[in-house]
Amino acid sequence: KRKHVTSFIIADLNALCTTSLFAQNTIEETTLDELEITSKRKRKIKKHKISGKPAFNGISQDEFIVTNVNQLPEGKIKSVSFYFNTSFVDFADLVSGKQFDVNYLDVELGLLVYEMGIDNQLGNLISDCEIKFIVPHHHKGAFKVDISSIDFPDENFFIGFKVLSETNKDENNLYMRLFESDSYVSYSEIWMKDFSNPEKETKKIISNFAHLKMTFEIEQ
Repeated sequence: KRKHVTSFIIADLNALCTTSLFAQNTIEETTLDELEITSKRKRKIKKHKISGKPAFNGISQDEFIVTNVNQLPEGKIKSVSFYFNTSFVDFADLVSGKQFDVNYLDVELGLLVYEMGIDNQLGNLISDCEIKFIVPHHHKGAFKVDISSIDFPDENFFIGFKVLSETNKDENNLYMRLFESDSYVSYSEIWMKDFSNPEKETKKIISNFAHLKMTFEIEQ
């Protein structure tokens, strides 16, 4: 009888252990499924626009413009849209009664990103035209650039572009859509005539009167 009782006890223990292991495996599988579902959650894209009172200006070969960016929503910066050759130029033609000297070309630009330095000056260069893009001569309006590969500072920085391709002297081959505001800082490197020698031009970095209109896409 004692042998029979022992056999029953061992059988019960085996059944209990099997049930426990099955329950443990079931819990682990459920947990993994839940983690997998969570990792597939869709992230939303938030758009952040920087704009103000409309303005525009041309830009030529080897010149650049950058505008400071601050207080962006939290998240991963995926893209930026600049605005070129917009209908605002045509509107300005109409209002002023003056025909601007325009000859749109395919223009290659290189993306520039700077840290914010002391007293809102240009800091260290983060991205120096590694990202290049061409604005076709027929393009008008927003032009989106993928900038997800850049490691941006957590807070303030400057972003813009430099003209890499050849442009025609005394012509406007590309117009930038800008805006006027006292809340932003922009810098441009442009060709300026030497007043002591009108035949000579030198490049200078100046504080720009207006800023790049931009739209950022941020993944959250």
